[in-house]
Amino acid sequence: MKAKLNNSIVKTLLYSDIFDYPLSEEELWNYLVSEVEVGKEAFPQSVKKINSVVLRRGKYLFIEGKSKNINLRMNKLNESEKKMSIARMASKKLFLVPTVLFIGVSGNLSMLNASRKDDIDLFVITRKKTLWVTRLLMILILKRIGLHRKKGDNDFSNKICLNMLVDEENIAIPRNLRNLYTAHEVAQLMPVIERDNTYSKFIDANKWVSDFMPNILKEMKGRKVKKTEEKKIDDLIECLPKFPLAEGLAKSLQLTLIRRSLTRETVKDGFLAFHPRDYKSIILRKYRKNLVKYKIKSYV
Repeated sequence: MKAKLNNSIVKTLLYSDIFDYPLSEEELWNYLVSEVEVGKEAFPQSVKKINSVVLRRGKYLFIEGKSKNINLRMNKLNESEKKMSIARMASKKLFLVPTVLFIGVSGNLSMLNASRKDDIDLFVITRKKTLWVTRLLMILILKRIGLHRKKGDNDFSNKICLNMLVDEENIAIPRNLRNLYTAHEVAQLMPVIERDNTYSKFIDANKWVSDFMPNILKEMKGRKVKKTEEKKIDDLIECLPKFPLAEGLAKSLQLTLIRRSLTRETVKDGFLAFHPRDYKSIILRKYRKNLVKYKIKSYV
């Protein structure tokens, strides 16, 4: 049991090391890559007795030879806080679209690990059968406030990318996409604003993340998210999605534009994801290489 826990600690830090991201003891327990849940009470003692591969400086733990990443994390923290202010401001405006049920920050920024040059990725949940109308209205708002990231932008720092949109009937990540990388993306999603307790529904629909990180669900459920149940402020916008024609026209228009510069987008009914580079394969390949280096068995 002790050997398995030690391996889990090393696995977790090897994964976060790909992102130059040392972990606090609390973060290490929350994101622990393990086949079984690990009790929190005895965990600190286990960390203290870990082998020489794992080192500690201050409150952070990291893989040997990577102490410089602590300063990198601190520098990115300052930059990330600025970006989060922009994300909250933009989310508040985007939430004026009444078919938006949830907005969260994803990617590096969700872990406060963004560089100055990075954009701001948002994850959006919409009402059923309104994904395309909702996306179109959100893009128009982002263009209006000067924060829309367009394809081909060379300077996209602090621009907003609607990285992934799903409707409320498709909040469970498809089984063929479930792996350690996707589990991390789900687990580290930072909720910003919601209606109808949508974030809780999202967690309940994706409990599979505990197959990779069995300690994480409790921490996810404890995250604070701004709730709003205010009346719709724009009757015209509210009525648009009720007409299938509006959704169909919005989908047709946007798909035409998307296909002009198609990369690795995932487009399904109620599910739209933008990933111009195959980060999943890149990250998991690096992770498996690290596991081989330290002679640790992989089950991802």
